Amino acid sequence: MKILYTAAEISPFAKMSNTADMLRFLPASLQDAGYEIRILLPKYGHINDRRNRLHEVIRLSGIEVQVADTVEKMKIKVASIPNAKLQVYFLDNKTYYKRKGIFKNPETGNFFKDNDKRVVFYTKAVIETIKKLGWEPNIIHCHDYPSGLIPFIVKKFYQDEPVLQKTKVIFNIHHADNQGQIKADLFKHIGLPEGFDYSEEVDKDGNVDLLRLGIKYADHVVTGNEITDQYNDLFEEMGVTPTPIQGAPQDVSVKFDNYYKEIASQD
Repeated sequence: MKILYTAAEISPFAKMSNTADMLRFLPASLQDAGYEIRILLPKYGHINDRRNRLHEVIRLSGIEVQVADTVEKMKIKVASIPNAKLQVYFLDNKTYYKRKGIFKNPETGNFFKDNDKRVVFYTKAVIETIKKLGWEPNIIHCHDYPSGLIPFIVKKFYQDEPVLQKTKVIFNIHHADNQGQIKADLFKHIGLPEGFDYSEEVDKDGNVDLLRLGIKYADHVVTGNEITDQYNDLFEEMGVTPTPIQGAPQDVSVKFDNYYKEIASQD
């Protein structure tokens, strides 16, 4: 089975929360169990090529990603997770990822003003990369609000893409720290079909909540260790019954193994 992991963090390369540590363990353990795994992570400016032994994947050169009216070029680099037989693909673009920091300026603590474009770039870059690979994931496993746009864009923008015809999307919420309120200009940057109405996704302050978007458009919603009842009202409002997959790392690995197989058997 082919599983694509999307997230803004994975240890030891980038960390905002405990999600990074979980993603250090889960994909590697499942690959050892026979899964075919891909992990796609932004190549932030603090990730040193030499220290982390990154090297460019030449066969994936030439990928272009359109954000608003600009076509951005991207390099794909790869490195192995230390002490694991698992590689991480890094999406390298100077416009959005040369700077240090994931979503915030590490010197000021302020959010980057172009986070809407950065989210769009990452989301579309993920899809363009698997298209270039010609790789058809059975499941795209999206983690926390930074990946919340992916379920939407798969369903609304890439619904006819051949490599995604049999793909199910899981949106996994690991913690209650939702900082995914992004300017609604995000939709304009995607390049949606003319006349597409996204007004119902926009709140009264003119923002889109990436966590809510992920919940709404994913095929399946999962909650992790740090989630108890924090989002119960939201789940009820949206008519969603999430699956709690929680516990120690090894337990979570076994549970996801069973969960992925259950999802695959539903086709």
